Amino acid sequence: MSAERYDYMDWMRVFAIFSVVGIHVVAQLVSSMEIGHQIWWFANLVDSALRNSVPIFFMISGALLLTRKQQEPLIPFFKKRVSKVAIPLLAWSIIYIVYRKFMWFEEHTWKQMIKMVLTDSVFFHLWFLYVILGLYLMTPFLRQIVSSSSKQMLQYFIGTWFVISSLFPFAPKFLDFGLALSAGLFGTYIGYFILGAYLILYPIKRKWLPLLGLLAAIGYAVTAYGTYVLTLQNDGRLDGFFYMYIAPNTVAIAVFLFVLFQQFPNIFKPNSFIQKISAASMGIYLLHPIIQLYGRRIGFDEYWVHPVIAVPLVWISIFFASFIIVWILQKVPFVNKLVP
Repeated sequence: MSAERYDYMDWMRVFAIFSVVGIHVVAQLVSSMEIGHQIWWFANLVDSALRNSVPIFFMISGALLLTRKQQEPLIPFFKKRVSKVAIPLLAWSIIYIVYRKFMWFEEHTWKQMIKMVLTDSVFFHLWFLYVILGLYLMTPFLRQIVSSSSKQMLQYFIGTWFVISSLFPFAPKFLDFGLALSAGLFGTYIGYFILGAYLILYPIKRKWLPLLGLLAAIGYAVTAYGTYVLTLQNDGRLDGFFYMYIAPNTVAIAVFLFVLFQQFPNIFKPNSFIQKISAASMGIYLLHPIIQLYGRRIGFDEYWVHPVIAVPLVWISIFFASFIIVWILQKVPFVNKLVP
């Protein structure tokens, strides 16, 4: 195993964070427009194409953290990695609580604020940091598993994770009963973490890309049309079952995109601008909802003009405004710890 730098992952990370911003821009449309309306379909098709973003983040993290040859002592590892998530999580939780107080005029006691932080109730997008923090805490142990596991054992883990975490949820959704078998170690996002490492250690050959592309296309169609059918059955209220990051249709798209980037390193060459955005991706993730909310306050949102025009303009504007602010903050001592 090695600790190489994979330049295509910078491109992949930029693609993923750009997609996350896009999801949050079209979310209002897909959840509020009348189902079947042209604008609803536009938002649904865009949203369905972007659901691979969060899985890609987990796969990149696993690919980089679980395939390192050197074994870091626990304390240095936790200082280096866990602090990069724990400090921003606490700081941005406080920032968003303050935002809610002065922008939404909410009042919370100290006890309520502490509970909000402990229960992931501060702001909708901070859930990602709780998950990645948990995965980082498991990383020293998972490294040992990955380094000592054969290809077949890793395939067994990924396959079992896929069945339990991705396929089992179909039972309570469509069969009206839940399976009693617990996910245990095969919990929701750990599979993406291990899958990223597996694809680095045992890359899928380029000849399989057409098949993976076909599965991804089917996954995209299932996401878009399945969401339409379920929402229709839900009296027009959005049913995001097929939007789930763990859904098999999403898994198919995420794997295809990871392998696509991986198999064309000559296209995704080192680029200083891409590297800057990649390094700012966590900060962009944390900050962009504030930019989006202020845009809405001044009328610069997905309804600004016709949504087909407004969505890409707002999307790109939020993304680059967030990047510029984060890029500046990263140059400020101490403050840069909030946007690692």
